[in-house]
Amino acid sequence: MDLFFPGMIVGIIILQTSIIAPTLFKGLQIEDFGRVIRSLWPKFFVLITVLGAATLLTLFFGENGSTVRYGIAGATTAFAALCYGIIPATNRATDEGNDKRFNLLHKTSVYLTVAMLLINIAYLFA
Repeated sequence: MDLFFPGMIVGIIILQTSIIAPTLFKGLQIEDFGRVIRSLWPKFFVLITVLGAATLLTLFFGENGSTVRYGIAGATTAFAALCYGIIPATNRATDEGNDKRFNLLHKTSVYLTVAMLLINIAYLFA
C-alpha cells in the first residue's frame, strides 16, 4: 500500500506540468491564464503535501518503513509545503514587476517539483 501514494504523486506532477499547465497557457489569454494558475497551483501543492503525509502515515502503520522511504515521504511533504508557502511571495513579485525575485521563487518551485517527481519515482526502488 505504501507505493500507492508516491505513484499518485508522480502521476499528478506529470499531469499538471506536462498537460494541464501547457494546455492552459496555449488556450487562454494571459490575464485568464494568470487567474487560473493562481487558483490551480495552491491546490496542486496542498494535494502533494497531503499525499506525502499519507505516505508517511502508511509507512508508520505498515511494514515497509525503511529510512530511505521515510526520507522521500518527508522530503516530498516538506518540499510541497514550502512550494505552497512561497506562492504569495511569487504572486506579489509578479504583481510588483519584480522579475528577479519572481525568477528566484519560480525556479525554486520548479526545482523542488522536479525533485519531488524524481524522488517519488525512486521510491519504487528504495
